[in-house]
Amino acid sequence: MARRIEHRSTLTWPAQQVHGALIDKDYLRDRLEALGGQEAELVEYTDTEDGVHVRMRQAVHAEDLPSVARTVVGEDVKIDRSETWRREDDGHFTGEVAAAIPGVPCTITGSMWLHDVDGQDGSCEFVVEGSVKVSVPFVGGKLEDFVAEQVQKLLGAEEGYTAEWLAQRS
Repeated sequence: MARRIEHRSTLTWPAQQVHGALIDKDYLRDRLEALGGQEAELVEYTDTEDGVHVRMRQAVHAEDLPSVARTVVGEDVKIDRSETWRREDDGHFTGEVAAAIPGVPCTITGSMWLHDVDGQDGSCEFVVEGSVKVSVPFVGGKLEDFVAEQVQKLLGAEEGYTAEWLAQRS
């Protein structure tokens, strides 16, 4: 059974400005350098009329994993993550996120929303809803709990990083 992920936050910038950061190559590289592990990289960046699609690779060292996870994944873990963002309307953006660990039966999928908050001039809400599925007999549930917890922590850290990044440029 998959574990649900939900992250909701309010940022003190308009959605247009936050979206601009989330799809900025410099921001993405800076965020990966700060939060993505030793071998993190921006693998692909595609900007079309329909939106922006990015692929990133992040890393987690084996010593940062619980023992039950190390028995499944072995050494250091590479995480392939993709995000797609589209503009829906003024102050409203939607997207999808997916992540996988090559060679490990684990998938993370979700939807993202970014929209201006009515009545709060200059603020926006960022929402990620998704799920984690680990298909490993006996320990899959424990691994799903661990991965879901780590995704929540990463989303919180990325939110904080985004706020700092925008504050430095405002």
